[in-house]
Order: sequence, then structure tokens, then C-alpha cells
Amino acid sequence: FLILFGLLGLLTIIGTWTGIDNYNNGLSNYSGNLGSAAVTVAGRGNGFGPTMPSILEVFSSYGTYIASFGMLLAVSMGFDMISREKEEGTLKILLTHPVFRDQVINGKIIGALAMLTVVLLSTFLAIVAIMLFFGIVPAGDDVVRLAAFFVAIVIFMLAYLAIAIMASTLAKNSSMAIMIAITIVLIGMIIPNVSSSIAETIVGSAPQVNVPTAGGSTFSGTTAGGTTFAIGAGNRTGNETRMGTPMEINPAYETYINNRNNIEQILNVISPSQDFTTISRMITDRQASPNDVTSGGDGAGGAGGLFVRLSGQTVSVWQSVTGAWEQILA
Repeated sequence: FLILFGLLGLLTIIGTWTGIDNYNNGLSNYSGNLGSAAVTVAGRGNGFGPTMPSILEVFSSYGTYIASFGMLLAVSMGFDMISREKEEGTLKILLTHPVFRDQVINGKIIGALAMLTVVLLSTFLAIVAIMLFFGIVPAGDDVVRLAAFFVAIVIFMLAYLAIAIMASTLAKNSSMAIMIAITIVLIGMIIPNVSSSIAETIVGSAPQVNVPTAGGSTFSGTTAGGTTFAIGAGNRTGNETRMGTPMEINPAYETYINNRNNIEQILNVISPSQDFTTISRMITDRQASPNDVTSGGDGAGGAGGLFVRLSGQTVSVWQSVTGAWEQILA
């Protein structure tokens, strides 16, 4: 436990240093590009300038290390809590007292969780102290998101602590308990890497992406390079070929993609590590949905992706948290 705690502290310092360096580089690029001309989007006159980096980026690498080493810390604390009592014979003596079995387990979980919370809080406050030392002060919304991020970390550690204590309860000795716990942890780590392949195997091969437009008139035009094209009146979305044949997205392909993504998401929910990665990304990147394509800045989030950011909409902490309700419940 002490070795893992020391390693986690070291990685926290390294991750914080790296995050601050990336934040300062992003801030320099933002300042340098602030005076540049706005970019015109789709010829409608809606422009957007460079996105100011968020101080929450400093915690991105910290979340990565927690996902990797935090679960090992939780497992190392919980795998022998019950099995050691069995091996030493103290469990029978404990159960002779007027206490229920669930009270014994709950008491051990609460005690271990309190210790983990203290450890996490110490590393968390160390990051904030380093940020303040370098003159990076969190704003009001950032403080709320940092609090939500910390709660997500505690819940993530509690999940793996519960797994370890469950293994310790089922196993006859500590050696078997650690093997069961590590097996469950490995399964949770492997699932996100194979979920896409499993989903593709279930839904089968993908249909053709583009199909010719069913009907409608066409209009022609010339690109900047002098290439002539024709686009169907009902399909002016840019999905046309360079030869001029009006094209549109195949509805069967859209159904295929939706089914594959749904199956992949269901499989990934089983993994606590993937759930934590999704939750932390939504909180720190200001996303309202796990499927958002934008991140960072005051305008990130929303199903509209980039266009939501261009419209100036913001995503509250509550929207980020409720958008990940499936991962939180899992």
C-alpha cells in the first residue's frame, strides 16, 4: 500500500507538471492567435476564434494515472480484509459478538474508503497548491467541476474496493482473493479494447456508406479548382461525388452504425475504468454527452458538437453529470 501510495504521489507530481506545461503552451498559442481573423463557417458569416484552454486540462493526466494506479491502490487495500481474518481465525471470534455479518463488511468498507479519501484528497490538494504556485487560479465553475471530478474519483475507487472485498469474502485465503480480484480487474481493462470488435461481429459487415440520391433535380457548380459537379436538390449536404452524381448517406448504414455503437456502449459500461474515463472526460472537457465531438473551452458540449460551440452555448456541471448517468449507475 505504501509503495503504491508513494508511486501515485510521484505520478501526481509528474502529471501535474506536464498538465501545467500543456496549459501554458495552449495559453501562449491562444494569446498569439487571438488577433487573427475569424474563420468563416459554411459561408454564413459565423466565425470563431481560438479556444482558450481550460485549467481543467491540468487534471487530465491525473485522471489517467488514477484510472491506472488508483484501482491497484484500492485492490491492495481490500483483497485481504476478510480472508486475512479467516486465516488468522479472528473472524470466528468476531462473529461471536452481537454483530451482523453485513455490519462487519460495511465497517471495513467505510474504514478503507475513509483512508482512500484522505489519500486522494492529499494528492488533489497538492495539485491545487502547485497550480496556485504557478499563478493558475480556478474560477467558480472550475471549482465546482473539480469537486465533481473528485467525487467521481472516490466513486471509482469505491467500485474497485468493493470488488476486492467481494473477492476477499468469497475466497478461502488471501492468495485466492488477490487472484480473483486481479482477474476481475483485467476483464474490466480488456473489455474496452475488444468491445468494438465484438460489436462488429454481432451486427455483421457494414453496408455501403453512400448511395445515389433517390430523386430530385440537380444543380451544378464549379469548385475553386475548376471541377464541375452536380448536386441533387434534396441532398445539398456535400455528400456528392466528384463525377457529379448526387449521393446521400445510406439509411442502412446509419442503422448499422447506431446498432454497433449501442452494443459497444453497453459492453463498455461493464468496465469501471471505462466508466470513469467517460465521466472524467465529460466533467473536465465540459461535455453534455459521451458522444460529443468537441472538448474544452466555454462552448464545448451538446449534441450539435462544433455548431453548439459556435452558437455560444455552455454546458453546466449538472448537464455533464446527468449526461453520464449510465456510467455513474454502473
